[in-house]
Amino acid sequence: MADIEQPLLDIIKEHAVGLTQPPTRDTPIADLGIDSFSIVEIIYEVEEKLGVEVPFNANENPFGDMSSVGDLIDALDSLIKSKD
Repeated sequence: MADIEQPLLDIIKEHAVGLTQPPTRDTPIADLGIDSFSIVEIIYEVEEKLGVEVPFNANENPFGDMSSVGDLIDALDSLIKSKD
């Protein structure tokens, strides 16, 4: 896995609302309190800080079948590997 886990956790932490503990791989996405504007900001930061283009359609659920932060990390890792 590319070394994206901690940077992604840091980005999510900046935008999460109401978390009492830092996010981990096991943190449910529903617990992050992220609104649609924050999703756009997170995607922008991921692209800028991690150097990967994230496909995004505002009319679709950006999380798809993902339920945890670990699912997001794994999806981003797969996206990076597919670009290599």
